[in-house]
Amino acid sequence: MTDSSRSMRRITTGIRSGLRGMRSAPLVFFISVSTMAVGLLLLGAFMLVVQNMRGSLERVGDEFSVVAFLPVGVEPTPSEVAGLRKRLEGLQGVVKATYVSRSEALERLRSDLGKDSTILEELVDNPLPASFELVLGLDTRTPDTVRDLAAKARNVEGIDDARYGEAWVEGYSKILRGLGWVGLALGGGLALALGVIIAGTVRLAVYARADEIQIQRLVGAGAIYVRLPFYVQAVIQGAFGAVLAVLLLYGLFRSGLPLLSDPIQFLIGRTAPTFFGPLGVLGMVGIGIGLGLAAAVVSLFRVEDP
Repeated sequence: MTDSSRSMRRITTGIRSGLRGMRSAPLVFFISVSTMAVGLLLLGAFMLVVQNMRGSLERVGDEFSVVAFLPVGVEPTPSEVAGLRKRLEGLQGVVKATYVSRSEALERLRSDLGKDSTILEELVDNPLPASFELVLGLDTRTPDTVRDLAAKARNVEGIDDARYGEAWVEGYSKILRGLGWVGLALGGGLALALGVIIAGTVRLAVYARADEIQIQRLVGAGAIYVRLPFYVQAVIQGAFGAVLAVLLLYGLFRSGLPLLSDPIQFLIGRTAPTFFGPLGVLGMVGIGIGLGLAAAVVSLFRVEDP
């Protein structure tokens, strides 16, 4: 028998041993999977809220722009508009520059005023300047980069001033940072708690099979071969817990939408909430497997060789 076939046989035997250990203590396995599912359910619920809030913020951000104003009273020719657009779109971070004429600006103002737009009928001349609305990339919507971009737009020949929503940019940036820190803290806390639970389960399994492990040692089994069944058990526990958490979360998501429509709209705006896509579901399962394997490694590392 070659070394590779011998190693494969040991791995197969280790996996079977791990499955046999779970069948021999189904109650412990069920409690561990259920506890892990509850923890991952909480983590997944937060991740789902963050996903929808971030998506809502990005959709709002898609409508954000820096407005570069031309001098009041200036109505540029089509060739001048094309030249200004080319120079503005050449600025780093600008995705698109849309020209708004003086008449278009006045019509927008009239529409925004609604029933109060009658006050504009007394105007003798249009006081609004023509402008360019600069749509920014996602990586440009930070206070410092937007401030620098507005300063560069003011220096473009033919541009009189550039303005942007300073308060909106500051709030947008703070919310995204806050979500990141809260997610990191919650994820770290839940990961630690779940790791302790899985590690305790693995240690109990080690002590319960102490006689079997001792026999393996006596016949010359190595540390990897002895510990492999417990790694398998922890990985399966993590995978089962994650799948159960995703199923529970999906059920709550579908049944809770009609009941929580008002709070959901408050959190993410008037957009339809979305569930995890295939990559998100795989990510949840990967988190469960990773937590299970890491907890088993740490637990068996701290336990003396059986």
